[in-house]
Formats: sequence, structure tokens, C-alpha cells
Amino acid sequence: MVSVNSKDEKFNPFPGLRPYAPEEHGFFFGRANESAEIAGKLLRNRFVAVTGASGSGKSSLVFCGVLPELLKKTSEKDPEWVFLNMKPGNDPFGNLTSAFVNNIVNIDQLKDFRDDIYKRLRNEKEGIQSVISEIPLSSSSRFLLFVDQFEELFRYGFPETGKGTGPDTKAFLELLTTAVKEKESNFYLIIAIRSDLITACEPFRGFTDLLNNSNFLVSGLNRQNFREIITGPVMNAGATIDHDLVELILNEISERSDQLPVLQHAMMRTWTHWHEMNEPERPLDYSHYSSAGTMKSSISGHADEIFEELDEKQKKICQRLFRIITGKGSDNKGFRYPSKIKTLIAAIQCGKDDLVRIIEKFRDPEVSFLSPHYSVPLTDESVIDLSHESLIHLWERLKKWVDEESQSVQMYLRLSEASALYQQGKTGLLRQPDLQLAINWRNENNPNLAWAAKYDPAFERAMVYLRTSERAFHEEEERKARHSRWKLHRIRIISSILGGLALIAALTMIWAFITKFSSDSRRRAAERQKEELTVQKSLAEEYATLALRKSVESDSNAVAAYRREQMERMLRKNAENQYMYSQTAIEETRKEFDSAVRAGRQAMMNADSAVKLKDEFQRLRLISVARSLSLRSLQADEESDLKPLFAYQAYLFNERNSGSRNDADIYQGLYSLAKSRGSHKIRSFDTPGGQIRSILFLPGTNEFLTSDSEGKIAKWDLNNEGRNFSLVYSGSGAIDVMAVSPDAGWLACAEQDNSIRMINLGGNEEEYLLNGHSGKIRSLLFSFDGKSLYSAALDGRVLKWNLAARTSVDLTTGQTFITSIDVTTDNSTIAGISDRGEGLVWNTGSKEVRFTIGSDGRKISSIRFHPGGDQLAVGYEDGLMELWDIPRREKIAEFRAHEGEVKNIRYNSRSPQLATSGKDGTLKLWDTGDLKNNPVCLSDNGEDVETLEYSPDGESILAGNNTGIPRILARPSYADSFAADGCTYVTRNFTPDEWLAYVGKDIEYEKTCPESDFSIKIREIR
Repeated sequence: MVSVNSKDEKFNPFPGLRPYAPEEHGFFFGRANESAEIAGKLLRNRFVAVTGASGSGKSSLVFCGVLPELLKKTSEKDPEWVFLNMKPGNDPFGNLTSAFVNNIVNIDQLKDFRDDIYKRLRNEKEGIQSVISEIPLSSSSRFLLFVDQFEELFRYGFPETGKGTGPDTKAFLELLTTAVKEKESNFYLIIAIRSDLITACEPFRGFTDLLNNSNFLVSGLNRQNFREIITGPVMNAGATIDHDLVELILNEISERSDQLPVLQHAMMRTWTHWHEMNEPERPLDYSHYSSAGTMKSSISGHADEIFEELDEKQKKICQRLFRIITGKGSDNKGFRYPSKIKTLIAAIQCGKDDLVRIIEKFRDPEVSFLSPHYSVPLTDESVIDLSHESLIHLWERLKKWVDEESQSVQMYLRLSEASALYQQGKTGLLRQPDLQLAINWRNENNPNLAWAAKYDPAFERAMVYLRTSERAFHEEEERKARHSRWKLHRIRIISSILGGLALIAALTMIWAFITKFSSDSRRRAAERQKEELTVQKSLAEEYATLALRKSVESDSNAVAAYRREQMERMLRKNAENQYMYSQTAIEETRKEFDSAVRAGRQAMMNADSAVKLKDEFQRLRLISVARSLSLRSLQADEESDLKPLFAYQAYLFNERNSGSRNDADIYQGLYSLAKSRGSHKIRSFDTPGGQIRSILFLPGTNEFLTSDSEGKIAKWDLNNEGRNFSLVYSGSGAIDVMAVSPDAGWLACAEQDNSIRMINLGGNEEEYLLNGHSGKIRSLLFSFDGKSLYSAALDGRVLKWNLAARTSVDLTTGQTFITSIDVTTDNSTIAGISDRGEGLVWNTGSKEVRFTIGSDGRKISSIRFHPGGDQLAVGYEDGLMELWDIPRREKIAEFRAHEGEVKNIRYNSRSPQLATSGKDGTLKLWDTGDLKNNPVCLSDNGEDVETLEYSPDGESILAGNNTGIPRILARPSYADSFAADGCTYVTRNFTPDEWLAYVGKDIEYEKTCPESDFSIKIREIR
């Protein structure tokens, strides 16, 4: 019996969800008969397969039942046992190699031959016998290998289906089968495999023969077995348990599935609560069991307790962790997906320390939800796994996460399939509502290549397809909006015209009514006058009769003349009417002609618009194909002749179709190609010894200066790679800040004693010191004429030095402490960072602050003026970036630049590009003309990009790296520089079949490079 008081505070006789470890065999109960039977089969056949349902305790049975039974049956005369154990995971040969190297104690020399052991196991069917024969142990030693979770061999072939028959699986099974069947072999094998997956072994005839000859199916436990499992560990640990509690638990067990792991965890929690009461004489009773949550909710409640103890950031990491190491198959059953820590870090995009803290909480001996065992130190290669699959359906929160992950994977696979069809020209871009669903998935899950690789490696192609679809949708919506605005404007114009006509019509009607009323009045007056004239006419006719007779003869001539006059008047009237009619017809014809011309012009415009829309669609598609080809080049083998074809053809497509010059995918493809071919465009400079502190170029030259932590200032030539430098100055302490005058005559550098050392670079004048600061100097900048020097330090003061008089003027604004500054090229404006993390902007001729930059809860870490002086870039400690328009005093852009502090900002003085580096170890190149484009991300600097600088011509970006050996890495700012050497790497053109497969059947075939270049290259090689 083991005394409770002899154990440390983390001791617990129940392991929870994890299996019993071999050293815990004293607390393993309930399987005595099975242990003896399995041991007997193993000794007779040198092989036994322990099969059973998930949660039946197969691993614990082997570790704490079979192994002790074998030792019990071994006498002093029998050969000694050498125990090895492993899980296949996704690298069965590597894990078997680790089993040989790590599990055979006192054989340190094995570690020196790890690669040789791996090659033998991987390439030879008799690899196990070959390795055993060279292990310096007794020749009669017996080697026993226990392969736990044997079903992982088949699950990792196709994670979504749970089945796999890849070449690694076949080779590994042949390796084991050969070792067991060898007649003179001293090798023994035990495997533990889930009974529902044993049929996956069917395709492997030799191995199924072993299974048929020696197999043990773990049966279910009866009530007496469970009683021993509950009471045995408690009694062996020196405690007692209430009899009524035992009966209560046994009654609950009979109603549950996955009984054993649930029972073990409930008892582990019950023991923990009993131990915390510190009453060793009191038995474990219902109060302790109830506090543990009982079998009904002990696992889910315990997991939730741990999860709720995490802060918000840790909760997000925890959720991503469990979603990655679990999955759901097509049969809707959950399964485990063990992953290495380095893989998890890349997929979750978090720091190692943050991830390890969470893993430690869930693999604590009082929890045991994750493996490996808490006593095993964690490294980047450590594989994190659930202790038992039952956690997937017993922890309610994890069940929800698994469902969400399954939906996320399905969305990604649909997107990947659509992107492949689009690349082949078999489908178009995403449309609503599918596009919005995909965007929501991307924004909510933040997927990355490390996460996607286990489902479909074409992650970048899918993301390019989604971004292209999103951009096309926004452009289409903008076109629709412009068209709608134009239609609305046209409707308003027509409405205004119709309204005016209606008003004119109303006024006309009123005028007509008034006119009609006036004419009626005149008509009545005329009628009265007519009556009077009728009377007068009657009287006049009587007097006129006589006169008429007398004048008949004389009037005949007058009548004829009158008639001629009337006829001429009528003809003139008809002519006038005909002329007016013809003019009206001409006007109508002209209007119809103008209308037809306008209709023709509109039709031509519509046709031209359709052609332009088609051309734009084709242009966007070719840019998408270019990005896809570039990503293919990243996945191609380094020595493949397709790698340069993919990369250079991608550049050509992007360049011809007006793609972004700063396209991240195109740059990465050519950059990877240049690195693999040892391009001279990528240059490395090894520093004299100390860590790099700053880099600056001598104006107008390719020469640059570096300062380091040992006080050395070295001068380099950008065109000469390696350690070809000349020493300019050597001091006694680190030099963090430097500045060079516009004429390259003077160098100013900050000393450790807070003074500024002025070093003459171009003449015989002696160096001198400027003393004025009482704190560490953070900024030094020369004026544009070289006559003044600006400095800022941690004492909060900003000084402007008159170099001729060697005196200074304090430019500090009010009571604000300014710790670092930048000044516009014309020296008119200063931007500074205060000790509170705010940004202040003021004129050099005034101490009055123009405006303040800052956000609640965030501190500014770096600032930089655009060479034109009208824009200021601001970087924050949380990785956010802002761009400000100085004349208008307003923020014009905001974006996430890094996952950690923004350390450095530099503008390219010759092109619209911005470079930033952060504490996340990345260097990013941004297109300031369109910040929506993904930046070029360069992460091969290591973990510490201390400083960076553009060359004067803007064609190169230099980054100082202090990880390992301090060095400076110079790379082109744009892919154009790599592309100039494109055809020097290309050894052949695409074949027609390759063009159809990788580019598209409806894209006209072309030669990437002239074939004459190939022959020239061959002659040079010869």
C-alpha cells in the first residue's frame, strides 16, 4: 500500500482521460485475466493485436497489465526485455526511429546515428533486424515494440474519410511483418487498434495473416471489474472510499457509453476535491463526488473551468488549438489530429510562449486532457494530442468547435475547388450570395497556409480567387452605382423639362381662357354694331340704287382689276403656306436624323462598353492566373525546371495586364526562385561582430554605414557582398543612432554618455562632441543645408544645433516630453513621440503644437515623414499603422501591419512604396497607391529585424538582422529586378499539355523565353 502522505500534492491514483503510465501499474485494476492471456499469446506468436472500442482501456492494459505480466513470467535465466513504444502519427518511420533512439536508455551513441537508423527503417524491409543487430546490448535481449493508436496509419492518409493506403502505410506494415515473421528474430510486437478501424488492414495480406493468428478483443467490463477499478487505486494509495458512493457510481456506469474514461476522470476529480479538504482519515464520499460534477458533467464542467480562467486572447488561441487537433469525418464521427507545436504556432499565428502556457494548463496532472505526459518537456517537435477521443463528444464546447471547424473546412474545400475550375476556365468568379458567405468565413476564421495544408495545399490559389472575386464584385457594384446615379440624374433632368412644359401648358390655358373671355366681349359689341349698320345699310341702299345704275358701265373695268388683285393675293397666300409647310417638314426630318445619329452613337458606346468589360474581365483573369502560377512555383521542387517557368511566366502575365507592380504573390515566386538559384540580386553582409543598431546610406552613392553594439561604425559598398568593409570609427559602447550630412562630409552618432560625436568624413577637420542631453539619444537628423542638426532623447528635449557655433536651441513644445522625432525634408515641420505614446506635430519655427495624433489605449512606437513632407506614417505598439495628411490634419488610411510592435518605417523616395518591420519578425513592403493590395511579406530575416533602409535609387531594401550571426540582407524592392534575370533560369518552355494543365485551354499558347537563350546557356555550361 502506498501512503497518501508520501505523495506530492499533484499525486492522484486515477489518470483521468490519459492512459496509465507503466510506472503507475500499482494502481491498475480490473484486467488481471486479460493481461495474462495477452502475454501468453505474445510469447507464443511474437505478435498480438489488442483490439477494442474507443475508451475500452487498450493502452493502459498493455502498459500496466501486459508488461508487468511479462516481467513476472521472466526468470533470471531468461533474456532481458527491451521495451519500445510509439504512435504512428503522420510520420511512422520517424516516430519508430525516435522510439529506438529515445527509449533505449544508456545507449547515447544511438543518437549520433539517428539519420542512419531512419534510412535503414525507411528503405529496407529488414530494417528493424538491421538496427537491432547493431545495438550494443546482450545478443539474447528481446525487443518488444508497442505501437499504440495503430489506426493512425490509415487515418492520416485521408483525414476526412479516416482511411488511407498510401505508400508509407504499406512500407511500414511490410517492415513490421518482416520483423515478426523472421524465424530467428528476437523482436516482439504489440499493437493497439480500434475495432471499428481494423478492416482498414484488409489490403495488406501479410499483415492480416498476423492479425488472424494472434488477436485479442478487449471485452466490456462487468460490475465487479468496475468495483476493482474504483476501490483498488484508492486503497493502494492509502485512503478509503464510502461503500454507498461506490454503489452509486456503479449504478450510474450501467447507463452510460464510454464508461471507462468518464469514470477515470470523475474519480480523478473526486480524489482532487478530497485531497484539497486535507482530511486524510475521512473516506471519499458523495460530497467530494458531487463537487467533482459526477460522471454526468465532470469532464465538460472541468474543461469549462479551465477555459474560463483564460483571458480573451488565450481563449481565442485555445479555441484554435482544439479545432486544429480534432476533426469530423464523413461518418460524422469526431477524430483526433495530433499536430506538432511548430505547426500549431504557424496555423494559429501566435507566440510559442502563449501556446505552451495553454497546453500546460490542459495537460496538468490534475487535468490530463492533452498529451504528451506532463513530465515530458515541450519542444517545437512535440506532438500535441487529446488524451482520449471521448473528450470530443463529452465536452459540449469542443463539440461546438468541431462542428464549426467542419463547416469551415467544407467552405475552404468548396472555395479551393472553385478556384481550380476558374483557373481552367470552367467557371467564373464568385457571385452573391456565395461570395458574401466566403468573405464572412475568411473574416471570422482568419485562415492561413499552415492551417489549410492538411486539407488542400492550394490555399494561396483559393485566397487569390476570393480576393479577385471580391474586387470584381466591388468594381461591378461601383459601376452599377455610377449607372444608377447617371439614370437618376437623367430622370431629374427629364422631370425638370416635363415640369417646365406642364407649367407652360398651364399658363397657356389660363391665357387662352382670358383671351376667350375678351373675344366674347368684343363679339357681342360687334353684333350690336352690326345691327345698327344693317339699318343704316337699308337707307343707304335706296340712295345707292340710282347711283349704281349710272356707274355700272364705269365699274366694269374696276371689277376686273379687283378680281386680278384678289387672285394675286390668293396665289401669294398659297405660296407662303407651301413654304411654311416645307420648312416644317425639313425641321421634322432634321430632328429624326439627329435622333437616329444619337441612337447610333449610343449603340456604338454600348458595344464599346461591352468590349471594354470583356477585356477587363480577361485582364483580371490573367492576373489571377499569374498569381496562381507564382504560387505553384513556391510549391515546386527547388531543382524542378518548372519552378522558373511558373515564376517568370507569372511575372509576364502580371506585367502585360497592368497588374500591381508590388504584387506579393509575383514577388514571392521570383524571390524564391532567385534564392534557390543563388542570385546576386540577394546580397548578405556579415558585420564585424556586434549586433546591428542602424543603417544609413551616404547621399547619392551605393555606399552605406552601419553601427553596432560594440561601438563600431563600418562602411560598405552595396555592390560588394560579404565582409568587405572599412572601419570608420570604433568606440567603447553601442551606437544606436547615426545621421549623415547632405554633402556626406560629416557623420553624427549618439554615444553612450548621451553626447553626440561629430566625425569628419570628407576632410581633415577634427571630430568633436556636442553635449546637451541628459538621457539616451533616440533621434539625429541633419537639416537640408547641413548647417543644423536636430536631436531628441529620453530626457524629453528636442534640440536644434548650430554646427558652426556648436550651440543649441530647445524646440520642445510646452511641458511635453518628446523622446524621438522626424523632420520634413524642408525642415518646416517636426513630428515627435511623447513619453505617453502620443504623436505631436509642430512647426520648427514655433513651439506651439499644430495637432496631436493618438488613439485611446494604444501607444505610438515609430513615425516617419514621406520625402515630400505632406504625409506622415505612424506605427503603434499593437501593430496598427496610420497615414496622416499633414496639410489637412486628417487621417487618410488605417491598416493592420504586424502582429506585434511596428519597429521601423521607411518610405521609398523613388516610388510609391512603404517598408515596415515589426516584432513579429517580418519585413513588409506596401503599395502606398493602393493599400488594399496585400503587402510583400519577407519573413526570412529571423526573429529580430533591428533596422532597415532603402538605397538612394529606391531599387533595394536593406534589413539588419540580429538572430544568430548579425548580418544585413539586401533585396530588390520590386520583382522587376528579379525578372530581368528570368530567362537565365529558364531551361525550356511549357509543353502544350503543360500549358493546358497549368495556364488554361482558352489562353493562347506562348513561349516564355526565346529558345535561342537555351542553346546559348548550354554552350556556356559546356
